[in-house]
Amino acid sequence: MASGEEEKTELEKEDIEIFQAGEHRKHILLVDDKRDVLQPLAEGLQASGEFEVLTAENGRKALEIFRAGHRIDFLVTDIEMPVMDGVELLARIKKDYPSIPAIVLTGHITHKIKEQLKAIGDYVCMQKPVSFWELRRKIMDELRSHSARKENKKQK
Repeated sequence: MASGEEEKTELEKEDIEIFQAGEHRKHILLVDDKRDVLQPLAEGLQASGEFEVLTAENGRKALEIFRAGHRIDFLVTDIEMPVMDGVELLARIKKDYPSIPAIVLTGHITHKIKEQLKAIGDYVCMQKPVSFWELRRKIMDELRSHSARKENKKQK
């Protein structure tokens, strides 16, 4: 077996352990105002069998989903959106649902955006366009990190 195949198998085993530990598929809220970005990512994540995916086209609708009591384990949001942008969404989520990890998608990462995000929390930024596979890998990495941080807090 080639080295790359062995690495992929190991990564897949790690991914399986995350989901077995949680016993259920993770629930992802994907927020983007551009349907041509939102739909393929949502369909890919859902088709993987690892995630249940909810979508919203702006921050206000995303907050409505949270407030309606839907289970959300992870947030993926665009920054530039009408009605409520991703920075404001993340600030409100951080305040009301501080344990929800998130990834930020943006067409262009500016110094201003980095500073705004840094003021709210520590978020991974990914530059669009992003493939389903890239996003899936980052989500898995962040879920793994989030799980390790929670475990460390329990042990203290």
